[in-house]
Amino acid sequence: MKLYHYILLATAALMSSCSGGAGSLFGGGYDSAECERLSIAIERHDSLTQNDYSEMINQSEQILRYLVEKNDAIGDLPEDCRLDELRQLRASPEYMERFGYFFTLGSALYQADTHGLLDESNRRHYAALDEYNTRFSRLADRMN
Repeated sequence: MKLYHYILLATAALMSSCSGGAGSLFGGGYDSAECERLSIAIERHDSLTQNDYSEMINQSEQILRYLVEKNDAIGDLPEDCRLDELRQLRASPEYMERFGYFFTLGSALYQADTHGLLDESNRRHYAALDEYNTRFSRLADRMN
């Protein structure tokens, strides 16, 4: 379970609402087609540009914000309702899609950061995702 939380913290900000919101680092909302494009590039081991990394960070933020929002709402429910709502959330195609991209994009960003592949701007934005990762990790601990 520690690896799970480590990955959650490393990916920072993959989750958010579809609209993006005013607090977004980059301003763009969640885009499943963009996540798919990036995931395919990652799986093929294609060369990634700084623009690709920027978009990975943006999409990661959007996903993390979404995950935090959804899990936080369930966490506020009475305990006897939480488990059923959590099961329903985790069965949602929208949730599962974003959660899958969360790991794919987050792992690639972690590797890029570890190997010094992010430029200064992307390193700063990637580091800023820690707030979301920390919140999501706390919520995940509370739910399990």
